[in-house]
Amino acid sequence: MKKSSKVNLAIFSAGLMTFIGILNETSMNITYPLLVKEFHQPLATVQWITTAYLLTVTIVMGTTAYLLKQVPARWLHLGAALAFICGCIICALTSSFPLMLASRIIQGIATGFSTPIMFQLIGFSQLNRRSGLHPQPGKRAKGKI
Repeated sequence: MKKSSKVNLAIFSAGLMTFIGILNETSMNITYPLLVKEFHQPLATVQWITTAYLLTVTIVMGTTAYLLKQVPARWLHLGAALAFICGCIICALTSSFPLMLASRIIQGIATGFSTPIMFQLIGFSQLNRRSGLHPQPGKRAKGKI
């Protein structure tokens, strides 16, 4: 398999996982009435599912740059995909609110990793094609602004 097709497949994979994470985030809001009935919890408690998810995504996104320097992006993406799948399975099978909340936090961790990884893959795949437009430390940019 050519290097460019591997990169394109990796970008597609990270993009798909990011899209599913965002879709998962926005679709949760319409399930509140069902979750209130299912878990016998007040709406203010059920809304913590989305709040915890978004807080987790935000915190993990901030740490991904550091982790990308320590761990290869391939392993981070694989771990994020596995975490997202595990979180989805737990969400589908749970009958308790605390476990649902924990599984949403697991999904938030996965989405928080996948979004920056996608942008990193896109940036580095374009770096070789348009290297004159990306200044390197200590060198001047060659492209027109």
